[in-house]
Amino acid sequence: MVEYVAKQTVVELVETRNHLQEVHMKLVVFGDSILKGVITIPGSSKLFDVTENDSLSLAQKKLGFELDNRSIYGNISTKGLLKLKKYLEKCSSGELEAADFCIIEFGSNDCDYDWGTLIQKVPLAEYLQSLKEMVSLCRAHKITPLSMGLIPYVCDDWFKTIIKGQDEKAILTFLNGRPETLGENQLIYKKALDNFIKENQIQYLDPWPLFENHKDLMCYDGIHPNEKGYEVLSQAWVNFLSEVKKEFS
Repeated sequence: MVEYVAKQTVVELVETRNHLQEVHMKLVVFGDSILKGVITIPGSSKLFDVTENDSLSLAQKKLGFELDNRSIYGNISTKGLLKLKKYLEKCSSGELEAADFCIIEFGSNDCDYDWGTLIQKVPLAEYLQSLKEMVSLCRAHKITPLSMGLIPYVCDDWFKTIIKGQDEKAILTFLNGRPETLGENQLIYKKALDNFIKENQIQYLDPWPLFENHKDLMCYDGIHPNEKGYEVLSQAWVNFLSEVKKEFS
């Protein structure tokens, strides 16, 4: 099993390989705004923008694989499961040609809350069940599942984002008076995902160490990588995708 923990320094990851070989594979992606390439720009009139230089598109340019990126802003695992089922139905009917690999990337929205009601979007058990079903469905259709882990919040910045238009006092009380509670909650999901990956023998890219304590790689909203962050993540994808193995011939 390929488990790529991105521990290189930023400088090492930004350096490109001199002799990259094309990777002949077809990838389909079900994920959230991070794999969509969402960025937030101070002063922009938009809620968010989408960069053309998202991590997978940059990796595709270097490796030459086919990419069908179905990631959506705000996506959660339960919705991702439904989208995957519809995709596989189209593959079974012959409307689409099935991919070789399916990247599954969820968690940071699942562990988040509706900050108006303080209700968690997807409880941990339901999150893990959705992941389990997605992995099983992929394998049942002879598609090799891959996974990317969570990118850590910049808690102070994320707190400033979530309180906009909300009851700041109520949210802070809910967080026990500490924005860091946001990160602690996210870490519970990260550890659960790590265990799930090991139990189910899934090839896995873990970007957490790459972004931890690197605020310079994150947008001001505290949750999305910035352009530099996506560039660094793209090199992690290059390294990972150069080594992944098909589970099915």
